[in-house]
Amino acid sequence: MQLTRKLVALATAIMLVPVALVGCGDDSAAITPTGPPAEVSLVLDWFPNADHAGIYMATSGGLDEKAGADITPSVPSDPTTTLTAIAAGKQDLGITYAPELLIARSKGVPVKAVGAIAQVPLNSIMARSDRGIERPRDLEGKVVGIAGVPSDRALLDTVVKADGGDPATVRTKVVGYSLAPSLAAGKVDAVIGAYWNIEGPDLRMKDVPVTIMKLDDYGVPQYDELVLVASEDAIREKPGALRAALAGIAAGQDAAVGNAGAAVDALKEANPDIATAPLPAQVSDTLPALVPDGSAPLRMDAGQWDALARWMTENGLVTGEVSGEAAIDASLLPEGSR
Repeated sequence: MQLTRKLVALATAIMLVPVALVGCGDDSAAITPTGPPAEVSLVLDWFPNADHAGIYMATSGGLDEKAGADITPSVPSDPTTTLTAIAAGKQDLGITYAPELLIARSKGVPVKAVGAIAQVPLNSIMARSDRGIERPRDLEGKVVGIAGVPSDRALLDTVVKADGGDPATVRTKVVGYSLAPSLAAGKVDAVIGAYWNIEGPDLRMKDVPVTIMKLDDYGVPQYDELVLVASEDAIREKPGALRAALAGIAAGQDAAVGNAGAAVDALKEANPDIATAPLPAQVSDTLPALVPDGSAPLRMDAGQWDALARWMTENGLVTGEVSGEAAIDASLLPEGSR
């Protein structure tokens, strides 16, 4: 579930995409379906899991078709190429991460976020509580497992420093994508990059003593962990289909929040290989991130995006001028989510 899964090869993949200057989509009123639903392809960020509860509530319950779209989700053959595939028009919608989108846009890739699937950071630091780690500054002198992408160190340093610790005393060890297994086996004292709503319940079920530290509690700006993205061409040329798809997914998000048990069943149907034991806890932990209190499904906050862009620039994760507000387009969202 890590942000790092797709950042590793992103820069290389981005270079393969031709960049075109295109206009933005219109902001016409929400459509009322009058004919057959529009076919809309959606490439996920990973295999179906609790993060996708709203999507599969929409597709399994016909909420997408009721809104005028026939959404076909798919698992990416290579998650690092999602944004390039979207930019090239090979998929209508895709799921990616807010930081990754800003990196892509800083390199000229013409894609925008059109809705937020998870409206809070899911990335976290998980530490073994049996090694005396209860808060970020306790990581001084400890070894933190990382996947090995540039954001790892910037996030870790920000969190430790915000808690009054000295980041220079924290050692890192590259463990690739074996973050949770490495922590469970005691090969590292902590990891960064695991999702508190996915790996967290799984580790607790395995009786691994963990302390979970959410990044936005310690200096990292609040941001949308998972976002729906579309190319600027698609936003301009097929706003009706995208608007209908977003309305269906928004209805699915609400439906999942209202019926967690049905969301679990929808995910089991979508992914027969999903680990069923931790799934109810994962869905329960995830739903408040999909539609936080006081928010609405898929809502995005331009101010948060600008704050994230500034933080990424200050930490050398993007070069040149990048605007958070310019990276999002809320015009196709249901009116209550704009």
